[in-house]
Amino acid sequence: MEVPARTIGRYLMSGPIAVGGMASVHLGKLNGPVGFRRTVAIKRMLQTWSSNPRSRAMLIDEARLAARVSHANVVQTLDVVEHEDELFLILEYVEGQTLDHLLERVREGNGRAPRAVVIAILGGVLRGLHAAHEARGEDGQPLELVHRDLSPHNIIVDVHGVTRVLDFGVARARGRLQATQDDALKGKLSYLAPEQVHGETSRRSDLFTAGVVLWECLAGRQLFEGNSEADLLSKVLLCKVPTLESLGAGDPPLQAILDQVLDRDPERRFSSAGQMAEALEACGAAGASEVGAWVRGLAADTLADRARVLEVLERAPIAATAVPPPKSGRTRQWLAGAVLAAVAGLAVAWGARAPAPVQLEPAGKLALPVKPVVVEAPPLPPAPPAPPAPAPAPTPVVVVKKPSPPPAPACNPPFVIDAAGVKRFKVECLR
Repeated sequence: MEVPARTIGRYLMSGPIAVGGMASVHLGKLNGPVGFRRTVAIKRMLQTWSSNPRSRAMLIDEARLAARVSHANVVQTLDVVEHEDELFLILEYVEGQTLDHLLERVREGNGRAPRAVVIAILGGVLRGLHAAHEARGEDGQPLELVHRDLSPHNIIVDVHGVTRVLDFGVARARGRLQATQDDALKGKLSYLAPEQVHGETSRRSDLFTAGVVLWECLAGRQLFEGNSEADLLSKVLLCKVPTLESLGAGDPPLQAILDQVLDRDPERRFSSAGQMAEALEACGAAGASEVGAWVRGLAADTLADRARVLEVLERAPIAATAVPPPKSGRTRQWLAGAVLAAVAGLAVAWGARAPAPVQLEPAGKLALPVKPVVVEAPPLPPAPPAPPAPAPAPTPVVVVKKPSPPPAPACNPPFVIDAAGVKRFKVECLR
């Protein structure tokens, strides 16, 4: 199986597995140090949008906001990579399928999603929304984050039965870098709350959207449909919602929840996503194993295709990752000295005794000798110029006075004649 792959920094990216309005989603592998590898999902902005500064700012904002939400029911954002003038969002890989694809498979079989499974899935959605609504910024203050684009396309259920919310691309939040117009419609028209049409958005708008998704899962069809955008917006504003009983799926406990959350007045809805999750799960949610089995049964072919792609990526060679040298000059000098010492030690040891072959395979198979490891030391920084040598101190002049020679003895004549008339020579004249 051939899988077109591209290297993005330390990531290996496959071809797209899904394409949306502004971005495509790819499978990928993180190639970390010492052979560490991890499967990831990579969100790549489409070429028509990647050169737009406003679109790039939105993608950066999405990563920044999503990184502030750490919860089991929210897809985690791991990294942002800029490569060849493109931006890539590195996301947690979820082995599962989006809710819109799962519901489409159910409708193809002329059926409806199991009641308990739907409750469990929407309960997870609401838990993730509650975590997003309660998220705080680096300053510890609430971000006042509102998703604004919740739909079955942005809900993924994994093979273990855990639901996750994704895509905070058009979320509204305090301090967002890429400002949005308050009166601009954000999100898919079929899932807007009535107040959003007028440019008013709050966390209870997300609850209304979650109610629309709940209704569609139980009813087996879309709630708001229209022949045009104007017709669709008119139906959203009127907010006429058929009861489950009128569709042959009567369920008083769930109908009571729908009546409250799909009210046109935001103040009459649940006060928080957590409160709605508790009311919904009290109606009887399926266990994670049951939800996981439902996902595996509906998405078996898609999951098998992705597994084959990941298998190819897994066998791809791991590119070496360059490690930049330390910035500290003193540390760099120490490291260079240590590396040089290690190289010298290896050279001496190698010259003294060649290494014996090491058996890497069982007996009878090829044994490979260990090759010497050549370590290239990083270049040493240029030595600082030596300070000028101090001028030598002047040598002191010592004057030594020679002793005056003794006076020459009177040796002319060298003798004297004493009183007896005897000639006696002078001793000092005999030397």
